[in-house]
Amino acid sequence: MLKKKTDSNFLRYDYPSACAFYLGAIIVSLVCQALVAFVAAGLNGKFPNLTENGDFNGAFMIIIQAANAAFIYLFGKLRKRRLNFTYFRGATDGKPPRVVDYVLPPVCALLLLIGMYLPTLWFGYIAKAMGVPADAGAIAMDTPSAIVMVVIASVFLAPVCEESIYRGVLLHGLNERLTAVKAVLLSALAFTLMHMSPLQIVFQFAMGVLCGFIALKSKRLLPTILTHACGNALALIVAATPLGNSLAGCEAWLVDNIAAAFFITLGLFVGGGAALFALVRFGFGYGSKAVKKSATENVETENKAADDAGAPDASLDTENNAATDGDDDADKRAAEAARGTAEEMRRRDGRFKYFIGIGICLVMVIINLVALVWA
Repeated sequence: MLKKKTDSNFLRYDYPSACAFYLGAIIVSLVCQALVAFVAAGLNGKFPNLTENGDFNGAFMIIIQAANAAFIYLFGKLRKRRLNFTYFRGATDGKPPRVVDYVLPPVCALLLLIGMYLPTLWFGYIAKAMGVPADAGAIAMDTPSAIVMVVIASVFLAPVCEESIYRGVLLHGLNERLTAVKAVLLSALAFTLMHMSPLQIVFQFAMGVLCGFIALKSKRLLPTILTHACGNALALIVAATPLGNSLAGCEAWLVDNIAAAFFITLGLFVGGGAALFALVRFGFGYGSKAVKKSATENVETENKAADDAGAPDASLDTENNAATDGDDDADKRAAEAARGTAEEMRRRDGRFKYFIGIGICLVMVIINLVALVWA
């Protein structure tokens, strides 16, 4: 992490810099995947089916998150930026975590799993109907070392790194220009497509939306990290224990009873969503107004710094004040217009980078889907 003294002098990410950060994170992820794929291709002769090996996939997941951590640190240090939310203290109140920051995340993760399990299941059936294999995207955990690495990557490393990127930076950059709802949805979309897995779209989007609203309400990253970690842990438990077989039996019954399945799915989705809304709304905080104020102050600080850097000598202003009032007003208007134009260009650049990142991920999702169907 950045040194405390240095970090306090760094600006928080605004809309353009947050979008640039997001695009950089996507590029880093793609480069890592390409390098690992290159290494796997080179070793495939000695180790057949290497990419299906649990230890290899576990190590790959850890490498990806290590690269994310390095990117978060280096990008912030080089650009002199800091996360819009800190991990343990509020962005605006500076207060330490509360009890609810530890107690509510596991409850939220469990409610999310309950409410989204059946919608995710039905989406999986649609994918199977398109020709996607039933075990596509499954992580092999066939050895103790593979289990340990997958748990480290998905329960500990991924929540910290991904929440830092998508809630600690991107969400608040978007919230500077958009309403809280739009910012949460767009950051959740980016978070979802970042996984580049067609079968994870439904659940990951729901996770992104939930964590986004928790971040805005709690004004810190700890609750979102814990919610993310608990969600991943529950998913692993379902996949790797007899509970998964029990749920498979329920799935078979639902398929044979479509009418009942529809109402059960709708009931769990609405009930889980209502419970989550109440928990986030009343348990974590009071809204994002303070966060938007912080983002506005950040922009004003940058503008003031730019003005100070280009301001003329005060003594010269004193000597010429009386004679050049009209010129000064004109200069001020011109400076304000130039600053507004420059800021608008930065915003357009940020918007362009956001959609480039989304586009890259969407293309990768489509490529992966086609590869699964035609495999």
